[in-house]
Amino acid sequence: MGEYLKTRYPGIYKYVGAKKTVYGIDYYAGGKKHREIVGPLLGETRKKLNNRKDQSDKGIVVQKKKITFRKLAQKYADLHSGKPSYQGSQKYFIGYWYEDEEKQRQWKDMILTKHFGDWKLFEINSHEIEKFRKLRKEAPVKGKWDEEKKTHIEKERSDVSVNRELEVLRHILNKAVEWGWVGENPFKRFKESIFFAERNDRVRFLEEDEIQKLLEVSPPYLGDIIKGAIFTGLRKGDLLNLKWSDVDLERGFLTYREQKKRDKFRVKELNDDMICLLMEIPKGQSDHIFCDPDGKPLMDMKRSFSTALMKAGIKDFHFHDLRHTSASHLLMRGASLKTVQEHLGHTTIGMTQRYSHLSRDFKREEIQRLNGLCGESSKKLVRSDQISETESQPYVNATA
Repeated sequence: MGEYLKTRYPGIYKYVGAKKTVYGIDYYAGGKKHREIVGPLLGETRKKLNNRKDQSDKGIVVQKKKITFRKLAQKYADLHSGKPSYQGSQKYFIGYWYEDEEKQRQWKDMILTKHFGDWKLFEINSHEIEKFRKLRKEAPVKGKWDEEKKTHIEKERSDVSVNRELEVLRHILNKAVEWGWVGENPFKRFKESIFFAERNDRVRFLEEDEIQKLLEVSPPYLGDIIKGAIFTGLRKGDLLNLKWSDVDLERGFLTYREQKKRDKFRVKELNDDMICLLMEIPKGQSDHIFCDPDGKPLMDMKRSFSTALMKAGIKDFHFHDLRHTSASHLLMRGASLKTVQEHLGHTTIGMTQRYSHLSRDFKREEIQRLNGLCGESSKKLVRSDQISETESQPYVNATA
């Protein structure tokens, strides 16, 4: 057995073993006492102690345990399994537990654990994160199926896709800091954003005839979800997470926690059609309102929604665009921008203006309000859509 000896330097001790003598340090961080073996050199030991004290003053807790990223991912899965954010997307980045044929609990590595799984947490630094970002961006993804070549056509991975992976990595490393497993999240080291710039000005919404086409080809459970998304303007995660206890049909409102804004509590007024829809949906064994045909809560329905879009002949459309559809038609039916802002739960009116895209026909009708402002018009025009099919000119003078 070795012997621990005090030195004349506070916080530094000497360990005399059977084969060698080394120096170590004692210090406090995060309200706990820590002890580390440094090495045979006293000078290096004094430097290490000063470094640890500096980190402690900055609130950094040094984690000596060599915990792997996979261990962190598994612990995160244990604590968050069942939550919509994990079941909907995070599990496909982090990894998840499953039962094999013998009912044994097994772990499945996904994007992040496939790359960082065996790494110790302290080995994941800002340089390695930037290398991971480059690697993922350069890795192609499967595109459309080529019937002639009998294979998927590879296409470039989008900036948005890489950003989602980085966001989940940052989130889970934040959890490691909260649990005291590491001292600092390496994402804080970036002087400039590590994320790719994203364009968020895309606005796509369905016209009324497209809505009807989509509902006609959708199975009943999916049709209910589509209607719910249009009537409420809720994001997919918030919509699928709704429970019967969140709804007050008599007074016509629902309450929910907005996941994107850290579970911010919100109250939403319901229109008559949404109330009727909720009254028609059967209450099954699940507490959730929107369920699959077997009565199980839905975490996602990408495949069925994509199939319905294909059958309806609707292209370049995502589920989130139903939120755009809700906002656009609400505005076109006479609602104020302020009402649309509250409907969508935006904190600023500037965000709402992006969603309040108007159809050309509506703009054309509204701009006619300027007619007669400068005196009675001398010419009355007939528009092309009012001319019989045999006439070819776009506009004709009605007085000619």
